[in-house]
Amino acid sequence: MKTRHIIISMLAAMAAMAFQACSSDDEPDGGISVIKDSQTPENALDRWLMKNYVEPYNVELRYRWEDNEISMDYILVPATMKNSIRMARLLKYICFDSFDEVTGSTKFIHDNFPKQIQLVGNPGWNSNGSVTLGSSEGGYKINLWYVNHLGDQPYDENWQLKDSVIYDREELNNTYFHTIIHEFGHTFHQKVPYTSEFNQVTGTNYLGGMWTSEFASETDPQIYALGFVTAYASYSADEDFAETFSTYVCDTPEEFQTKLDKAGTAGKAKIQQKLRIVREYFRDNWYLDIDALRDAVQRREADLKSQNFDDISL
Repeated sequence: MKTRHIIISMLAAMAAMAFQACSSDDEPDGGISVIKDSQTPENALDRWLMKNYVEPYNVELRYRWEDNEISMDYILVPATMKNSIRMARLLKYICFDSFDEVTGSTKFIHDNFPKQIQLVGNPGWNSNGSVTLGSSEGGYKINLWYVNHLGDQPYDENWQLKDSVIYDREELNNTYFHTIIHEFGHTFHQKVPYTSEFNQVTGTNYLGGMWTSEFASETDPQIYALGFVTAYASYSADEDFAETFSTYVCDTPEEFQTKLDKAGTAGKAKIQQKLRIVREYFRDNWYLDIDALRDAVQRREADLKSQNFDDISL
């Protein structure tokens, strides 16, 4: 009986409160949200990103872990603060600053680069043995993985002293900047299609998902003989377009020439034809000189040791 009395008393009290609320003339304050967001205190990297990414380019670089922003198809870990700083500095120095130099202002990156960059600490391993280092989502977001590879690595696999990854241009390109330029390349043809002539150069030689098992290695001469600059370029015409653009920009002239030399007469002609189409596409549709862009990227990569990529002072 005691329990029943308590319940009846509570119901009576609740009814009284409801009546009082309904009879009140006061309106709820629509300017006050009933949901309180958890706010993370601003730090030095946040302030540096605001000054160097958001204000000039309207680009947001996300380094904090947010489940709804990270792929659930892989086992992934967050990027560390130290390596997030290094990636932010490297991306601006090698990529953004190069485009600014060639186009004459920050407007090109501001208007065309994806608006979000999500950093992840490790790479994604696929069932076919390949590794995912990055991806693009509809031209508005780039997912950049394996950022923790930027940590100090003073020894190679043979325990020989080596430079940190941040001063190794070949490692930076293989792990990050080839992927970044590649994904950026997709945003252009998604807005303005390239000519159908590009698709016809290689014709029926695109392999789709079979590309991972077709070649003996990433430098198999058969890749170049078929008219592709990389094995992944053989996946589809869109990937071929992005790979041709990215490889040309990230390679030194000597490195790109080596690929041409391995291609043989027929393969070399196909690669050069595709490169001509890509060069004309960017010149005619985006007023971008990819030869000047390559020169700017290569000059910065040759000067890596003069930079302090741990410094985010304003």
